Amino acid sequence: MPRWLVPTALFVSLALNVFVVGAFVGLHMAGGRPQAPASEVRPRNPLAAAIRVLAPEQQAAWREQMPQHARTFGPRMHEARQLVRQTLRGFGDEPFDGDAKLAALKQARDVEAQGRLEMDRRIVAFAATLPAADRARFGEALARPAQAPPDPRRVDREPSPSRP
Repeated sequence: MPRWLVPTALFVSLALNVFVVGAFVGLHMAGGRPQAPASEVRPRNPLAAAIRVLAPEQQAAWREQMPQHARTFGPRMHEARQLVRQTLRGFGDEPFDGDAKLAALKQARDVEAQGRLEMDRRIVAFAATLPAADRARFGEALARPAQAPPDPRRVDREPSPSRP
């Protein structure tokens, strides 16, 4: 047996062992759960999921109108979210003015409601441009509940008898 074969075999064995141990450590670090195939991944945003059921040209038509909405309502929605966060962080203020906090939250929610209503108007107007079958698929996709984000603390396990 050639002399160079023993060190080469030892090196290959070491590399293979490092690879196998690394695979097990990686699987353990990932929680031991295989990732879902890309076809099963569904966006958490129901509108984004609904747009995906449409034909590519219909998706493009939807995306063409969105920059205008984002320019118009994006900054206002951002300000409303900031106002909500600022108000909630102010709960520790002394003296606590509940009426002022409630008025600030109402103002922020009113701005959010206006933005949502405008988005609803755009969705309905866009749906009116679709053929009946596509409109029905679009509506069904919009009606599906949003997918919850994965909970990293949850390990895949059977549901308890007290929970469905």
